[in-house]
Amino acid sequence: MRALKWSMVMSTLLLTGCWSRVEINDYAFVVAMYVDKAANGQMEVTLSFPLPNRLVPGTAGGSATPGNPYALISRTGKTITEAYQKMQVDLPRKISWGHTRIIVISEEMAKQGIGNILEFIVREPKLNINNAVLVAPGKAKEIENLVPAFERFPSEIVREFTQEKVTLYTTPKDFLETENGDMIVGLLTKEKKKLISEQGKEALEVGTGGMALFHNNKMVGTLGPKEGRGALWLRNSIKRATVSITSPTDKKQISLLILMSTTKIRPSKKEPFTFDVYVTAEDDISESYSNIDLTNAKNIYQLEQIAEKEIKDRIEEAFKASKEMKADVFQFGAYLSWYKPKIWKKVKEDWPTVYHDKAKLHIHVDLHIKRLGAENNPIWIKEINS
Repeated sequence: MRALKWSMVMSTLLLTGCWSRVEINDYAFVVAMYVDKAANGQMEVTLSFPLPNRLVPGTAGGSATPGNPYALISRTGKTITEAYQKMQVDLPRKISWGHTRIIVISEEMAKQGIGNILEFIVREPKLNINNAVLVAPGKAKEIENLVPAFERFPSEIVREFTQEKVTLYTTPKDFLETENGDMIVGLLTKEKKKLISEQGKEALEVGTGGMALFHNNKMVGTLGPKEGRGALWLRNSIKRATVSITSPTDKKQISLLILMSTTKIRPSKKEPFTFDVYVTAEDDISESYSNIDLTNAKNIYQLEQIAEKEIKDRIEEAFKASKEMKADVFQFGAYLSWYKPKIWKKVKEDWPTVYHDKAKLHIHVDLHIKRLGAENNPIWIKEINS
């Protein structure tokens, strides 16, 4: 009993405020930042804040009062600091960056360059350099107009794309670790659709498309969805992906679900600007519309060979696209500097041109189909043979 009383006293003391600190109720927590290009060389910065008075503790997505449980505030300025300080003047709470999880940049702003954005992120001590960075078509701040059917905040849905590796999880830290600002970033899509959750009304749906290629911290091109999947393989970021192949027997579709994959890259020992890409993967057959006999080991081996070629083609397409832009977004130069520093020293200053003219890949894919699913063959094959 005595111990219980002491525990209650200590808990009460810990809950009291401190005169030298800012109370949590005095903070406005930023959960997402959107950066758009504005007129006269300025940028428009939009911050998303949760509204504590509209959040219901312990519920998945309700609010205590009518209206969204989050708010958006936008201001323009020559720098991010100038823009957000304009917000601070009009807010009753102090802006806090400690809970920011995602930064979305418009294509127009990305093409102009994101060096100033990275500069702010590095200097702001409370802003995590491991935040997810994504590029959006049109206005980046429009992402907040999507319907957060499964989450409280629209930004959480977009962040989940990176967490589940539906698209690349690229961070400011990734940019800062490059030699020349060459990086690849997930590209979002926006589309108005009639949604059942909104009683058939049109609403914004946000998804993942291809990838945005950066050179010298400027967006210089894009990859389509197929090449984008190749980029995920090269960045070792595949998680429960699907590879669809054509059956050799009747040209019908078979879907393989990737359960595990790893990618390793090493410079070739014989050729200075050739890189060996080693991919290993384990798959399940998740769906088959083909009449191919999946109980036959030779057929399984043939399907593995077809799937390996499909993965090789995707990787090669992503690699070629980056070469065309002279953007070493997969950091092959870094591998060269680690394993062949003498060669790297000679070509470092002219690496974009060398990468464009001389870089090659030898792609090695080792894929194994481990399981066939609950059924070895489609049920109609059984009916035909019975």
